[in-house]
Amino acid sequence: MPGNKSKEQVTQKLMFTIQEAVKHFGISEYSIRMGIRQGIYPAIKIGGKRGKYLIDAELFESTLRNEAIRNLKEYQKGDENHEKF
Repeated sequence: MPGNKSKEQVTQKLMFTIQEAVKHFGISEYSIRMGIRQGIYPAIKIGGKRGKYLIDAELFESTLRNEAIRNLKEYQKGDENHEKF
């Protein structure tokens, strides 16, 4: 049936605009834009100087996970140093 797609047939969105990434990941537009400018978040710009960024959903999510793990390790390292005093 053309109008009835099962969950297996629905494909996930591969690329997000910044606004879509804000809604999907719950991160502020400012944080995403700064992360792109600083080279933290992978994105491609289309449409020239006044174009828009497209964010690869899988790479972005992977980058967020890696950043979260790095932040957690730094936080734990700080706790270990604090206990020594």
